[in-house]
Amino acid sequence: MSIIKLYHGTNASNTNNVIDFPKATKNINGFGFYATRDIGVARLYGSKVVCWEVEDTFMDEYITLERPIDQRYTAGLATYEECVAGGMEVYMPSNAAIHMADECLDAYEV
Repeated sequence: MSIIKLYHGTNASNTNNVIDFPKATKNINGFGFYATRDIGVARLYGSKVVCWEVEDTFMDEYITLERPIDQRYTAGLATYEECVAGGMEVYMPSNAAIHMADECLDAYEV
């Protein structure tokens, strides 16, 4: 078993609510909950960063999608490699985010 750390940047005053009840929101890349394996990328999205440690099988068991945050490659405006340089995100629908919070091995503010 391998452990994956998923980070999420937030400006929420109560990070425990984010940790226990991650909520999908609508943003530029669509409705969903977003995390990243890169703590540096997470820091770009909020003054606080939370982390969930999950088994590597989580990504396979639930609907998740790991993709570049910069989606310009989908419209042919940039190469995939150029977009990857801006960081990767893990997209998940609301139910997968709730399962992540319920089934994680550990969760905490970084």
